Amino acid sequence: MSDMGLADPGGQVDMQLAAAALLADNKDVKMLLRALGKTLQDAFGDRVEVTHPPGGLLHHQSQEVKTITVHLGPDDYQAQLEGGAVHCVVGRTSGGIRIRNEELAVEQWLGRLLAALQSEAVNNQSARAALEKVIIGGPI
Repeated sequence: MSDMGLADPGGQVDMQLAAAALLADNKDVKMLLRALGKTLQDAFGDRVEVTHPPGGLLHHQSQEVKTITVHLGPDDYQAQLEGGAVHCVVGRTSGGIRIRNEELAVEQWLGRLLAALQSEAVNNQSARAALEKVIIGGPI
């Protein structure tokens, strides 16, 4: 995916539009979450948790993603695959206590996550590189 048409005249990327374009380019949400998890884990390390379903007969870890959780500031962005459905939640934590959970559609969750990454990218080179890879780095 390229960034053509996603930036406003000031050069800021519209994250909701970017999320919609990212989902359009990656119709398989399982594959999207796997690539997103890998990209964000590489950039943020232990601030990103990716869990996989149990292995098969030989107990090899599956490459599919069961849950991805990204910890950015006071918010936790979690997407969980259950059967064929994806359940997305943004949770707010204050003083170590979860004070709010907001369930969102995949498009909204991804838009909020990308917006949080954009804010993080202002002062963090790894976040900037991850955001660029997700948005303008081509299909993931």
